Amino acid sequence: MFQLAYNGLVRVNDLIVRVCGILIGGLLAVIVSVLFYAVLCRYFFSSPISWGGDFTLLALVWMTLLGAPVGMRNGHISTEFVLDIMPPFMTRLLNAVIGLAVLFVSVLVLVYGFALVEQGMARIVPSMDWLSQGYFYLCLPVGFALVLPLSLERVFVPFLGASSNRQDA
Repeated sequence: MFQLAYNGLVRVNDLIVRVCGILIGGLLAVIVSVLFYAVLCRYFFSSPISWGGDFTLLALVWMTLLGAPVGMRNGHISTEFVLDIMPPFMTRLLNAVIGLAVLFVSVLVLVYGFALVEQGMARIVPSMDWLSQGYFYLCLPVGFALVLPLSLERVFVPFLGASSNRQDA
């Protein structure tokens, strides 16, 4: 029964990573397009846009926090020499502790992130008077909510005998 629930969690995490990867690609295309448009307006039409920098910053921040689940699943640069010299049981235990730490931080950022979003909704971005600063902060709870199920997977992987490195998936 537990293995079935874990397999469902893995499928949900696969979907999260796939969707985040697509969104990251789309945001990168938006950043490139807006910056190209800003340069075009400034140097060819002598009419710079005021919102280009803030908009690309918003997209970059969202791209970064949507990249957290992708980096957590597909791996990132890490130093594993300590894990390599530890016995397998200690390695599994340390991986579970790391997963619990990420889970704890994710819950904290999720809880306090919504309070930050609520405060930010009262302020407007000066260069884009139609956009609240809360949308800059909204990426925090959203990004960490997407990391939450991946950290749960990392906690349970060592105890199920499954591979904790999902780069082949």
